[in-house]
Amino acid sequence: MLHRPPLAFASHRYRDLCRAGLAAFLFLAVLFNGSVSPPYTQLTGGLAALLALFCLPVRTTSAGLRRLVRSTALILVLAAIWGGLQIIPLPIGPLTHPVWQQAGAALDLSTGYLSVRPLRTLAALPALILPGLVFLCTLVLCQSPRSAKRVWVALSLTGAAIVLLSIVLEVFFPQARVFTSYPVSYGSFSGVFVNRNVAASFFGLTAFALAGSLQILKPAPRLQRTGHHAGPAPSPARVSLVQPALWLLLFAALIAIIATRSRAGALLSLPLLVLCLAIVSAQAHRNGRTARVLLVLGGGGLLLVLLGEPVFSRLGGAAGDPRWCAWAATLAAIRDNLWTGTGFGTFADVFPGYRDPVCLGTEGSWHRAHNAYLELVLGFGLPAALLLLGLSVRLLLKTCLTGLRRRRSLRAIPVLTLGALAFVSAHSLVDFPLQIPGIAYYCAALLGAGCAISLLETPHRR
Repeated sequence: MLHRPPLAFASHRYRDLCRAGLAAFLFLAVLFNGSVSPPYTQLTGGLAALLALFCLPVRTTSAGLRRLVRSTALILVLAAIWGGLQIIPLPIGPLTHPVWQQAGAALDLSTGYLSVRPLRTLAALPALILPGLVFLCTLVLCQSPRSAKRVWVALSLTGAAIVLLSIVLEVFFPQARVFTSYPVSYGSFSGVFVNRNVAASFFGLTAFALAGSLQILKPAPRLQRTGHHAGPAPSPARVSLVQPALWLLLFAALIAIIATRSRAGALLSLPLLVLCLAIVSAQAHRNGRTARVLLVLGGGGLLLVLLGEPVFSRLGGAAGDPRWCAWAATLAAIRDNLWTGTGFGTFADVFPGYRDPVCLGTEGSWHRAHNAYLELVLGFGLPAALLLLGLSVRLLLKTCLTGLRRRRSLRAIPVLTLGALAFVSAHSLVDFPLQIPGIAYYCAALLGAGCAISLLETPHRR
């Protein structure tokens, strides 16, 4: 009987092509100014959906990854269902937003919505769902420890390419316009991004990714021969070039973070990265653990003190930051729409009604709350927002902690994944990094690779 050839999507070559497509997609999504404005938002959103379509037939062989995929898919379905309910026409009554009751009395309408602007909610839902699909794609493309490591390294190099491109543009081509109407030199150091805070978010994620690649590509210690083959020795060229190159790229990312002068971006990413590296050093070296940890902490602190003047010089203006007024107005809007929200993505429509002209003035417009959590609660309502956030954070924490407990090697990856998660979570309290599609896609892919490495263990060799 003839042997039936495997399906195309089950082959290693197909998965390699999908992994290359993931890296290329992320590079474009970030390069297009973070895909924050049309038509790049729609273009990269379509590419994310296309990537998910190509990854759909890939079979997940690991039981742990299958459970993670199913749990993530359930969270995305719940978010899509509640977002869909917010744009379904309902008879005007207690369930619909009060604005429709007022409009119904004035315009003789019989139906209304939970959302104050259903079309805006419908247009905003892909920004919530697509990063989750990228996370799922990354999981299914990491079928083995080797492939998961390759995906992590590819993500770190993709981020490093953006960092280097941003540095080159800032230094040599300050008047260039990169998929935006503003020149690169407009404002402070921001590279290919819309502003310095967004740039610091991406550079910080890249720094965590590069720190992980330093651990993944670290040359293995020479095994003692005990009757078994020690395996081929690492290439001398690789040992001599890869590690210094990665250290230089990591240093470039750190300098780029400081050059942005982003207070939250620098003062959150750098200490968290140093803390993660100290934990990694303590795990890797049992002898002289305290001395190594103190060396890492001291070196990181010294770097920040010597080079952090651009960031420290901006700390005095934190007290008068208008975001305090915006948060107070957003909290007032949340109190009036606590249970069902105003519709996902409708902050810009609701905020003017609660804006304090004495505190914020009357000029300019606010499109974001500069706090992703407040904006999510305003859009979805408190119960749905707490449910989605709680399930998502619990799933990620449980996966990374499982990797810390079970992995015999590369425990640095769960640690750095937790560090990256803590960084973007804390930064989202004062800014909107995950509301920039390109950064949301990159963060989702990095967390996906980290979770896959946490669940996949290299077979034990005697």
